[in-house]
Amino acid sequence: MTRYETFDSTPYRAHQRVMGFLRPGEFVLEIGCGSGALTAQLKALGCTVVGVEQRTAAAEKAKEFCKEVVTGDIESISLDFDPGTFDSVLLIDVLEHLVDPDRTIRRLKPLLKQAGRFLVALPNAAHWSIRLRLLFGRFDYEESGIMDRTHLHFYTLRTARQLLERAGLEILEADIVPDVPLLRFKYRLARANYHVAHLLPNLFATEALFVARARQEASAR
Repeated sequence: MTRYETFDSTPYRAHQRVMGFLRPGEFVLEIGCGSGALTAQLKALGCTVVGVEQRTAAAEKAKEFCKEVVTGDIESISLDFDPGTFDSVLLIDVLEHLVDPDRTIRRLKPLLKQAGRFLVALPNAAHWSIRLRLLFGRFDYEESGIMDRTHLHFYTLRTARQLLERAGLEILEADIVPDVPLLRFKYRLARANYHVAHLLPNLFATEALFVARARQEASAR
């Protein structure tokens, strides 16, 4: 079972950060909900969740935790929701798998309430582990992680931000998921891992995290 099918309770990692941004009572659209690992925690928090999942078997499992699960490819399915329906849209480890992530963000924007937010996590291809592999001439795909074989796009912290801004989003908050050698797998050193990673975030971030909203266009005079 990959990390996409289990809830990661490690402090400062993407799942825990998402939980910190949401509040009880929010109506959440979770793109790529899988079998409901994160969704179950959102329901327990008091959120109402609509999930979108491409894999039929996973979607069936997620129904236990969702008000509704839409089964299909987010890039081609019909999004039959009224404008301004959701408080938050989750794109956690999703955009890098899409053919046209820019277009998908633009399709989702109208579904958010006026004060609604996107919560986005994108892997950092400039992470130290990838740089080390390249130093030795390796660019090998894996079953999960930064080099997941289903990734169609690779981003750095800078280009991840550019993707969201190009799609018409305003970044409200940006952070990282830390991954420092010697500190990375030690639960009791999670805080040190986070603070040391911020010294060289491009090197020590395994993911970029963003809270964003639809950019408010200036009205013409």
